[in-house]
Amino acid sequence: MSHVINADATPSTRRRATAESGSKLIAQPLNMRQQVHSQIKAMLISGELAPGELCSVYQLAEVFGVSRTPVREALLQLAREGLLRAERNRGFRVVVSSPLDLDNISEIRMLLEVPAMVKVAKLQPRPTEQFERSRIIYERMATAARAGNLRRFIQADTEFHIHLVSLTGNQRLTALVSDLRDHMHLPGLQKLAQSGGLEQSSDEHLHLLEALERGDSNAAADIARAHIGRTRAEWA
Repeated sequence: MSHVINADATPSTRRRATAESGSKLIAQPLNMRQQVHSQIKAMLISGELAPGELCSVYQLAEVFGVSRTPVREALLQLAREGLLRAERNRGFRVVVSSPLDLDNISEIRMLLEVPAMVKVAKLQPRPTEQFERSRIIYERMATAARAGNLRRFIQADTEFHIHLVSLTGNQRLTALVSDLRDHMHLPGLQKLAQSGGLEQSSDEHLHLLEALERGDSNAAADIARAHIGRTRAEWA
């Protein structure tokens, strides 16, 4: 019998996972390991799993209501990606990024993502169907923002940006941007979610998409640049 991961569960043993009405699989096509991997990655980015925190396979399996195998596989993959560090007989510790490393990530994102948005804005013929897909992703993000659901917001946010960058047709660029975004830690977003500020952030994504749809490369570049800068300010 297959399990359904509660996307709103928290990992700490001091908090219990609670089933909420309307809780669904994060994405039906994903297998269990992929679902767990996606969930934990969102928890890392949001700061739900804080830098330096020790993650337990047993505890996370209990929270998600799944066996330990997909959790262990997901944690091992995240360790290979450099987001966690395996500690013998203890578990997996969240990697701590230095302020300099975070500055470097932000700088590289500026160099990669801003020109990418300029290129997408100038695409001919216009990728209308792909922009429509972006709007569908944005709607999921906006719904999560209104609900204050940080983890779902981050998952949609990541999918939104990676999809737009992929429209450049440059797979290496898309992979680089994806890797950089994975190494972000945004604990400030938790306060933003609590204060209702996620809606403002989701609005920025809509403005970016609208600039791309009308082919306004200057506006797209300005919005992307401001968004990355604001994101850096939200890092620890």
